[in-house]
Amino acid sequence: MKKIGTIILFCLLVLAAACTPKGIIPARKMAAINAEMFLLDQYAGSDRQMRRFTDTAAIYKPLLRSFGYSADEYLASVDYYLNNTREMAKVLDQTEAILKKREAKILRTIEKNAQKADTAALNKRRRIKSGAEIDSSLLREEKL
Repeated sequence: MKKIGTIILFCLLVLAAACTPKGIIPARKMAAINAEMFLLDQYAGSDRQMRRFTDTAAIYKPLLRSFGYSADEYLASVDYYLNNTREMAKVLDQTEAILKKREAKILRTIEKNAQKADTAALNKRRRIKSGAEIDSSLLREEKL
């Protein structure tokens, strides 16, 4: 019986920790929004036309809408998390984890594409050496 009480108490604590006040974006979604905002900032900073919008909230409204939130809800959530530093630290840790995961995926894709390009170039050289493919520049030289 004591074990069941401990399990119920644990579940209640988990639920209490997971709940945020009404109108506040949950920590996981807040982290996902922050990660996307960071990426949007990076993109906007590299694009001359978008750079002028980075100081306004206009650039973020479509992003927030895609998550189902308004700018007011986001700002209220930022205020909430800034006043609850432990929860804010969790949000920031989750944001960092999301960005690191995306970076690792991009690096794997780049590496995979580089290997494909190297393999394609190597195969082309092998075909040329074996006479299976004739270099068109050599044909032009022979015609001259």
